[in-house]
Amino acid sequence: MKRVDLIKEIAAEFELIANRLSETEVATVALVVELEPQHLAEIAKRAQKLTGPKNVKLKTVIDKSLLAGIIIRIIEEFGALFIKARICPSKGGDRFQL
Repeated sequence: MKRVDLIKEIAAEFELIANRLSETEVATVALVVELEPQHLAEIAKRAQKLTGPKNVKLKTVIDKSLLAGIIIRIIEEFGALFIKARICPSKGGDRFQL
């Protein structure tokens, strides 16, 4: 059993190193319900503009304590960035406003 835990730790460390080498920032997105892939792509694109890394990888977390909207948490080397977003109705359907 101890080996399984060790493999998980090695995989997590490998992911950190791979992200550093590829200039990828991992952002955790807390939301009430799952979003469509195109909405997640829009969030990643906007987060990339705000943080400046080459790539942004999203990890979604369902948080039933939220009433609406989303919270994006990006941990950088020297701090953390929290972005609150809301869904705004528009002519072309719902869009995110960051």
